[in-house]
Amino acid sequence: MKAIRGATTVEINREEDIKLRTIELMERIIKLNSLEIEDIISIIFSVTEDLTAFNPATAFRERFGGDIPLFCVQEAKFQGSLKYCIRVLIHCNKENVKHCYLHNAQNLRPDLVQNGIS
Repeated sequence: MKAIRGATTVEINREEDIKLRTIELMERIIKLNSLEIEDIISIIFSVTEDLTAFNPATAFRERFGGDIPLFCVQEAKFQGSLKYCIRVLIHCNKENVKHCYLHNAQNLRPDLVQNGIS
């Protein structure tokens, strides 16, 4: 079992934006890693405290269905933390994994973005 990390951001706390960016991130991770839904063991989403309009786990379930265990938590608040951020941790049955950071979340892992991994 391996874990895939990813993150994205939205501009404002709006349901449609959270849904769109969550699906964009998950579709990119699935494509980047050639994942089948059956490869996914569980997914943990986290959101910063400023995102309350919609649950990204619900966005995933609405788009992909299935019976994958999903969980969503609020990120711990730290001074200087990225705002309007959705993070994901995917446990899956894959050996070689690629992480994905989109939009302003690219600042979280510039090493991966610069190396063309994300």
